[in-house]
Amino acid sequence: MSLYESQSYLDQYLLFHYGNSLEIDPFQIFPESFLNFAERSVTENLDISESRQRALDLGCSVGRSCFELSRFCDEVVGIDYSNQFIRAAETLRVDGSVQFNSLQEGSQFNSYVAEVPEGSSPERISFEVGDALQLPDGIGKFDVIHAANLLCRLSNPDHLLKKLPTLMNEGGSLVITTPCTWIGEFTPMKNWPKGSTLDWISANLSDKFMLQDNHDMPFIILEHARKFQVGVAQASVWTRNSE
Repeated sequence: MSLYESQSYLDQYLLFHYGNSLEIDPFQIFPESFLNFAERSVTENLDISESRQRALDLGCSVGRSCFELSRFCDEVVGIDYSNQFIRAAETLRVDGSVQFNSLQEGSQFNSYVAEVPEGSSPERISFEVGDALQLPDGIGKFDVIHAANLLCRLSNPDHLLKKLPTLMNEGGSLVITTPCTWIGEFTPMKNWPKGSTLDWISANLSDKFMLQDNHDMPFIILEHARKFQVGVAQASVWTRNSE
């Protein structure tokens, strides 16, 4: 079974996406800039005051970024490879909330509730199970594409980068974040970047996209009350060129 189909990962990612600061960081040891990554990956990288028609969230996980995109996009399509994640995201979209547990230690858990973010528009969102490397025919083009911490979980990320220009309308905005964690479990070594990840992304995109911004985005994932994953994602923001 894939890690991303396990109950423990589902609980961790629901907390990562929807938990408040005290739930995510019970000892209050991290600055706010490490929290709310799924929200910040949208709000820090896109002009949320500008209305858009269609947005695609690839590797949407349990959906928080889709809810943020729904604030200014008329239609949001969220796709993730995990059946478990998409079921939870859809339950949240339809019912408004979903309960989950957070491991404290041993067999002790705290129970929390993830809720649809206030001010978002769930009716604009559709969630579906899918493979970012084999997107459905007829999916169309988008004004925003958001791919957060996805590339280094794909078997052939180069394939997705080459596909992106065909998915985006001229003038559209592309957000890619990645912690550059290249491991053979997900990506065969032959498909890793040969140099820096940003140089490799740029080499694939520069003919069709213009780089608008590049910066670092720290994040934390709580594994249990006394253990954190701490990462710093590299975020690049691109604009689709005119043909």
